[in-house]
Amino acid sequence: SPYRRWVPRASGRTPMKSLLHLSDRIVRWSAVALLLALLASVLLGVLSRQLNQPLAWTDELAQYLLVWTGFVGWIIAARRRSHIRITVFADKLPEGAGRVLEIVTQVAIIAFAGVLIRYSFALIERNWDVESIALPISGAALYIVMPLAGLALIVQALAEIGDVVAGRRYEAPEPGTQPL
Repeated sequence: SPYRRWVPRASGRTPMKSLLHLSDRIVRWSAVALLLALLASVLLGVLSRQLNQPLAWTDELAQYLLVWTGFVGWIIAARRRSHIRITVFADKLPEGAGRVLEIVTQVAIIAFAGVLIRYSFALIERNWDVESIALPISGAALYIVMPLAGLALIVQALAEIGDVVAGRRYEAPEPGTQPL
């Protein structure tokens, strides 16, 4: 599909680009912090079991961190446009039909993200008073990341629709060539 990755011209940074750059950095550093915390939690759990002094909270903390890491990774993949796409059909369409298909795809993503947000608030509300088994936090902490991820997906899909409507073309980067 000709609408894959827009390569901007070398120009000055606008306030919106600066905001996007800042949010990307925050999300990437959040991913790093979550992964390091997950590693530390699992490592601490393994070491404590080896010393016959198991820490029960390490397993539950690792579960929470894994869920959060998954959602943050989803946000990063959406921003980088690196989710898996099967483009055999879309590549054969004329340019105008390809643009319409891309807009329909992004609208479907917005609808899915809306459903995610709607039901995530119900999960948070139902689990707000439920205390975690091994951690002194609410069970709702597991689900708090869901509306944030849904909102990020909606913003990204709207940006992609704007790019398609503006006629900006994308070049698909080769797999593995995007910086971390």
